[in-house]
Amino acid sequence: MVLLPGYKWLEVTPGRRGGRPTVKGTHVTVDDILEALANGWSVEEVSENHKIPLEAVYEALRFALETLRKVEVVAVEATS
Repeated sequence: MVLLPGYKWLEVTPGRRGGRPTVKGTHVTVDDILEALANGWSVEEVSENHKIPLEAVYEALRFALETLRKVEVVAVEATS
C-alpha cells in the first residue's frame, strides 16, 4: 500500500482496482465516487452508500481536481 502525500483517506494498493486510488481500507475508487456524484448522488449519499467518511468523499474530489489541473488539453481546429 502506498499512501498519497497530502491525503489522509486515499491510498494506492498494487493489484487493487487496477492500481487506481482508493479510499483507505476499501475498494472504493476515486472514479467510483465521481461516477456516483455525476449520477446525481449527494456527497452524503456517496458517504452512506459506500460506507466511507464524508471527509473521504471531499478528499476524492480534491484529488480529481488536482489531477485534472495537471492535464493539458490541446485543441486542434478541424479542417474540411
